[in-house]
Amino acid sequence: MNTPSVVAEMTSPYVENQEFPGIVYPTSVTATLEAFRRSFPDAERLAPEEDGGAAALTVHSPEYVDFVKEGSGRQEGSTKFPLNVIAVPALKVSEPRTFVGRHIQYFFDEITQATPSVCQGALHSAAAAQQGARRLARADRSSPGLVLVPSRPPGHHALPTVGGGLCVFANAAIAARELSRSGRVAVLDIDQDHGNGTQAVFYDDPSVLTVSIHAEGWPHVAGFAEETGGPGAPGGNLNLPLPTGSGFDAYLPAFETALEAITRFEPDHLVLALGYDAHREQGFGLLRLDVADFGVLGRRIAGLRLPTLVTTEGCYGYYDSTAEAADAFFAGWAEGWR
Repeated sequence: MNTPSVVAEMTSPYVENQEFPGIVYPTSVTATLEAFRRSFPDAERLAPEEDGGAAALTVHSPEYVDFVKEGSGRQEGSTKFPLNVIAVPALKVSEPRTFVGRHIQYFFDEITQATPSVCQGALHSAAAAQQGARRLARADRSSPGLVLVPSRPPGHHALPTVGGGLCVFANAAIAARELSRSGRVAVLDIDQDHGNGTQAVFYDDPSVLTVSIHAEGWPHVAGFAEETGGPGAPGGNLNLPLPTGSGFDAYLPAFETALEAITRFEPDHLVLALGYDAHREQGFGLLRLDVADFGVLGRRIAGLRLPTLVTTEGCYGYYDSTAEAADAFFAGWAEGWR
């Protein structure tokens, strides 16, 4: 096997083990870490340093970051979150005066809750994404490096000024922002749902190509094929929505189209938003991939020979297929390096 310039995980006991009370999050950090370690047993284990929200500020507004920081310092269980009102402009008369009031204007849905554990995890994950990107940027580019950032909560639905979809900070975008300081970056999102937050961050940025393969639908207001980039970055975004119920026979051509677009872009680094919820058992069965299909994806992405940072997005940890898909993916990646 060729020796990569760096193989590392950017984690900490908090990021690895913390469970969020009252919510089953669509991610399984532990399964991903275990699969990564089996395929790359000599990988460095790097602990992110707390940064007071500095990494999040590279993508998100100061007001939103301050709200999450406030949430991280509250007493666990002290805030009861009712069904939220979504603070659309037509509704708003006065500025909210409480933490719960601010909560309704900083999330676009009713399921994302700024509990202290969620907010603390978001701050850790954002810092890990930026610091992992810095580690990858320093690596020898003659051989592709791989850095895993186990992100909990996930991030690809978080927009610059609001979160939602169980996402608080846009970890993949934070990593891409940092890597873009030293060259061109492609972001590939293979989660079942559209990476609307990542798209929003870079829609008018010609230095970052964003690509998302997803089931058509959620979040209903983004993710369509005609969304190809803003005036400053025409062709800088590629959406590949698939009909619900699609299997790997439909997925693979879209995946190859994504890889071809990335190759044409000639990036210096790749950020992969990795989700397993395209598996047929998960995510309402919208894309119906099998475990072996994730091995194919891992091999083909490794074949790009790009220094890559991986963030974790959606999957449902209570299914056996989460661990099985993670094992297949990283085993395929290791094989792709041979």
